[in-house]
Amino acid sequence: MRQKLVSLIVLTRNEKFGFEKIMPRVKRSWVDEILVVDYKSDDGTVELAKKFGFKVIQQEKKGRGNAFRLGMEQAKGDILVYFSPDGNEVPEDIPKLIKKINEGYDLVIASRFTKRSKSYDATLIRSFGNNFFTKAVNLLFGASFTDSINGFRAIRKYIMEDINTDAEHFEIEIQMSIRCAKKNYKICEIPTIEPKRLHGEGKLNTYVDGWRYTKLILREFFNKYSK
Repeated sequence: MRQKLVSLIVLTRNEKFGFEKIMPRVKRSWVDEILVVDYKSDDGTVELAKKFGFKVIQQEKKGRGNAFRLGMEQAKGDILVYFSPDGNEVPEDIPKLIKKINEGYDLVIASRFTKRSKSYDATLIRSFGNNFFTKAVNLLFGASFTDSINGFRAIRKYIMEDINTDAEHFEIEIQMSIRCAKKNYKICEIPTIEPKRLHGEGKLNTYVDGWRYTKLILREFFNKYSK
């Protein structure tokens, strides 16, 4: 049987400071290729990525969801791992995500909210929102997530293609979670520690993206046969 190839998809937008600190901790032996999907960085992120020897894919259409799909389209791997080098995600968890996929799971999420997890970055409002939306997903779609929103995750490429996402922004993660649950794919979570962001401001807007999550959950619920 052919060995499954793994693509690490690194999402960037002006993340030079974090990239320089985090990416040297990513061992090349963990994956078969590393792709950097960058949206118009002007702080030297792209130049640094190329210096490290990574393939850089220029994202023309704005939005995290569009970055997820662009990475999928360009990846050679059978397994996709999505990763942000801003300091919030622990690179040493990458092999743990891959291991669970190789054990037979289809979608594996690094959860910040299991009993063994800890987030040093989530505010009270964000923690409440995550809990609220995750419980809504579990109730409406028969799932059992503790963190349906975190983007640090691994998924089989053919499944990412099958669920046919169309979310453009940060709601991409929750859409992936919902559609995998709707199609009864095998899902699991691993506990993770979320450190504080290393530099700058996060791109997620609590209120704007919270409204996007709400609209998406309702749309997915009332269109149970969406592909």
